[in-house]
Amino acid sequence: MLEGKTALVTGSTSGIGLAIAEALARQGADIVLSGLASEEDAEALQSRIAKEYGVKTGFSGANLTQEDAIIEMMDYVRTDF
Repeated sequence: MLEGKTALVTGSTSGIGLAIAEALARQGADIVLSGLASEEDAEALQSRIAKEYGVKTGFSGANLTQEDAIIEMMDYVRTDF
């Protein structure tokens, strides 16, 4: 249903945000996770979601209180997805 689409989900390293990211992945959307996570935890989440749902995944640890970080995150999504 969402194949060919990309979802950037903020706060998606746990809780409701992660559940939303997984629901979108289940529908076929590629997922960019964003939140507070160690590099190791982020890689584990990306790997699990990619494997379980067959979608492309990415991660941004951007501080969403900083405009430059948001711009960099959006550039990453546009370029890589």
